[in-house]
Amino acid sequence: MKKVDVLQLIASVCLLVGSIINLLNVCIEIPFEVYVCSGPLFIISAILYGVVLVKKIKFKKANKNTDKN
Repeated sequence: MKKVDVLQLIASVCLLVGSIINLLNVCIEIPFEVYVCSGPLFIISAILYGVVLVKKIKFKKANKNTDKN
């Protein structure tokens, strides 16, 4: 697997776990310590998705420049 694909997979898993924690908090009352963990998971997933987006944009620009030459 490419490095970008692994980053995107990790970001997706963090987002999924954070969403599940939030859904559990809505349906049943979970401990506050567990609920607090969902915030950092969302932040981590947003940062990782940003890194993936930047890497893909750079890759596309590099491909465009290579195709022009």
